[in-house]
Amino acid sequence: MKHNFKAIEKKWQAAWEKDEIFKAVDGSDKPKFYGLVEFPYPSGAGMHVGHIKAYSSVEVVSRKRRMQGYNVLFPIGFDAFGLPTENYAVKTNTHPRKITDDNIKKFTTQLKSVGFSFDYSRTIDTTQEDYYKWTQWIFLKMFEKGLVFRDKTLVNYCPHCKVVLSNEDSQGGKCDICDTDVIQKEKDVWYLRITEYADKLLQGLDGLDFPENIKQQQVNWIGKSKGAFVNFTLDGIDKKLEIYTTRPDTLCGVTFMVIAPEHPYIDEYSDKISNMDDILAYRAECQKKSEFERTQLVSKDKTGVRVEGFDAINPITGKRFQYTFQIT
Repeated sequence: MKHNFKAIEKKWQAAWEKDEIFKAVDGSDKPKFYGLVEFPYPSGAGMHVGHIKAYSSVEVVSRKRRMQGYNVLFPIGFDAFGLPTENYAVKTNTHPRKITDDNIKKFTTQLKSVGFSFDYSRTIDTTQEDYYKWTQWIFLKMFEKGLVFRDKTLVNYCPHCKVVLSNEDSQGGKCDICDTDVIQKEKDVWYLRITEYADKLLQGLDGLDFPENIKQQQVNWIGKSKGAFVNFTLDGIDKKLEIYTTRPDTLCGVTFMVIAPEHPYIDEYSDKISNMDDILAYRAECQKKSEFERTQLVSKDKTGVRVEGFDAINPITGKRFQYTFQIT
């Protein structure tokens, strides 16, 4: 006997919505379960297989907990802020509010048709003022406590989309959206002082029943490092170069130091550098690499260009040596 599965799906999806069986109940005496997925960005392209894969495991657990008598809170939302919407709005001469609302409707229809058991009465839209006023409040509180600061850094930038990309969105040096070559661009950004809580964060990993490789990723992300900052005098220049080392006990044997190819001293004292063309060429190559490719050096060949023109002075031995910068 043949079944019309599309009709069956619509029938039960309508019943679920009418009876609000996925709605969490405030003040319930039932045991509680909270399931949270990473909110999708509501692009015009709609959902893709990655959304289905990422949400399915929590979906299964949420349904199981309901069957076990739990009061389940399984919300959904849309991380809707972003330059892609702004660029699309400029391109199509459409207000970004309309674009965002239309895309959220499209995503919601798709999520419901798949059968995800989200509590849609608690849907979050990060572009709504009653939501982002709290993210602004949290940011200001952290700023007041000295947990926020501003500094320059290199970001993955797509010159075609005119957006900053994450490492995941620029793998292989290409923009995931338009396949344009990604470049490294210096930008002022806000930082959160996560390192102030590094010890607590690392201790919190001890009791987690997570795979070891996942916990190691968290350790790397927390990025606790013990070391010292050391000032090196630059011969013929009335400035010092501050470096960081995890092995200050080896300073007597230092033979070179590493700086980024975008370091301001390179351009400031370019008239003293005899191989500036080589450095500029190397800098251009580095701009094509993602931040991840440039900083994860454990299993990669290290490359660099020797700076010909001025020397650094070892603060311990007084010896002069030339220095190199290297990234990958």
